[in-house]
Amino acid sequence: MPIDRNAFFARTMHTPDSPERAELRAALRELSKALLPLHRALIEAARDDYMFATGRSVGPAQLLQLVTDDPFFAWLKPMTSLIVEIDEMARVDFEADAARDVAARVERLFDGAFNERYVPLLQRDVDVAVAHAAIRRALAKLRA
Repeated sequence: MPIDRNAFFARTMHTPDSPERAELRAALRELSKALLPLHRALIEAARDDYMFATGRSVGPAQLLQLVTDDPFFAWLKPMTSLIVEIDEMARVDFEADAARDVAARVERLFDGAFNERYVPLLQRDVDVAVAHAAIRRALAKLRA
């Protein structure tokens, strides 16, 4: 089945940005780039905890399956969804309020149930701490 190029470009392209939206788009991309190493570090730390708890080793293919389906990793799904949403938003037209709403949602992510699993990893894993600092810097640019 051939790809409808016009439909593809309409979905993935955006109109020229105003200076304000160009800054917000750059800040969204920076936030996504900051979230990725944190997400990776959290998955690795959760994998280590999973292996300790179960006594089983976990290879890359099995890790992907676990992150997708196992309740032990379910707490990471809100972050995964936010990364996807940010990347999609950065590719298309968006309103400034929508970009700032994403920043607020990232802030809220570090509260509640996610925070219960996150804080111990933040305190014990240097990679998580470094990535967390990068996210704080990126969030500051998005809220400015």
